[in-house]
Amino acid sequence: MNFFGHAAVASWRSGDPGFVLGAMLPDFASMIRARAPEVGDPALAEGVAFHHATDEVFHDASDFRELCRASFDELSRAGLGRGAARAVAHIGVEILLDGVLADEPSARHAYLAALRQRPRLVWRSEPEAQAFDALLEAMRGRGISRQHTTPAVVAYRVERALAGRSRLALGRGEAALVERWAESARHAVRGRAPGIVAELGARFRPARPLG
Repeated sequence: MNFFGHAAVASWRSGDPGFVLGAMLPDFASMIRARAPEVGDPALAEGVAFHHATDEVFHDASDFRELCRASFDELSRAGLGRGAARAVAHIGVEILLDGVLADEPSARHAYLAALRQRPRLVWRSEPEAQAFDALLEAMRGRGISRQHTTPAVVAYRVERALAGRSRLALGRGEAALVERWAESARHAVRGRAPGIVAELGARFRPARPLG
């Protein structure tokens, strides 16, 4: 699940912005190519643990697995190598799902509130700390927009995520293949999103509404 999706699901469990930020923290660390930092704040730490619990359920969700399978087949037929096709299918479906989850006002509110946090984290190096601060600042400025999950932007984000990974990185012209895939896949993702949300909700939505 991508970072916005983690924020959305975390908001079902807690309205604490620190908890929601913690649920996104492992993804943010990956985005700056760093190991997860040391976390002292209890809410942040609980959010990090919730991230891993969410991913375990999400990656086993039948609708998610079917979306990845169908996307892998389509991308392979389009000419992507097996490794790249598998990675694009996984990451691309997650990004497209973010666009569906962002329809929910409470998810948007939780995400933006989490980004306003100023967490105290211990990174391995000062450059990592600076990169994380810069990432949060950029994301605060970017906010939430439907443009973030258009086919062209999905292709760009996937290409950046895989850049520098020799067996997965997209070759010349392959971003256009990903964009064409995203154009058709976004409808399939929206169609299967309720099933994914239902599986996650059965595990993570509280029995009673949050107070």
